[in-house]
Amino acid sequence: MDDSLKVRLPWVGRGTIFLIIVAALFLGGCGGDDAALTTTTTVPSATTVPEPTTTAVAPTTTVVGGIIAITVPTTTTTTTTTTAATTEAPPATVPATIAPAAAPATVEFTNHGIYAGETWIYFGWDDEDTIAAVTAVLGAPTIDLGWDADSICPSPSRTVKWDDLLLLFTKADTDFWIGGVPHFFTYQYSGSTPELFTTEGIGLGSTLSDLDDAYGGPDLIITESPFVLGEGFWTYKDAPWTGMWGFATGQSPADTVTSINGGAGCGE
Repeated sequence: MDDSLKVRLPWVGRGTIFLIIVAALFLGGCGGDDAALTTTTTVPSATTVPEPTTTAVAPTTTVVGGIIAITVPTTTTTTTTTTAATTEAPPATVPATIAPAAAPATVEFTNHGIYAGETWIYFGWDDEDTIAAVTAVLGAPTIDLGWDADSICPSPSRTVKWDDLLLLFTKADTDFWIGGVPHFFTYQYSGSTPELFTTEGIGLGSTLSDLDDAYGGPDLIITESPFVLGEGFWTYKDAPWTGMWGFATGQSPADTVTSINGGAGCGE
């Protein structure tokens, strides 16, 4: 060793000088680069790789009793895994489809006959077929008088009623069929049970103004009743093979319909 070094460090012995030299060599080999002391963690590829957080602490040098101690800290790598919350949409609720309730079958009046539900019954139809079709809608007749050879209607005739609805059949000659063949030739409705209407919505209690709106024109005629003074009488397309007619409380637009009839009528 250089004697000048001894002079400058008189308190340092040979052993101490050796340790100093070794320490210097160690530090020189490490290059003094703190980054070289950082541990690198390789994360294998995956579908989702969490972002690692690396904390590097610089090495510290301590001299104790002439000995240089170098402390190299451990690099701490903290990995934070975030779990994404998955919210599943509730199952779609499909409202049940409810079909609207079908209107109950009924009887409707026209100037050519009647409808019993979907069955078209024209004047001249067979008596038993007519009764069966109306029964399917309104139920069993409340009255069936059978065939009467002495009635005032074209004789022999048969009267069948469903409360306030009356149907007449005959085996005589009419505008609708030849004699000897039983057939439907007229209807009469002048009550409230069952509640029935024409195909145009005219019922008992409808005003003559309503009647005019539904059937107005040259085919609708409103006059005074031939039977009761002051009452009204109306006809619609009154002619052979067709016709609808009835009575009213009067002849003014505010007066109301009191009966609805169709066909040849009884007594003709």
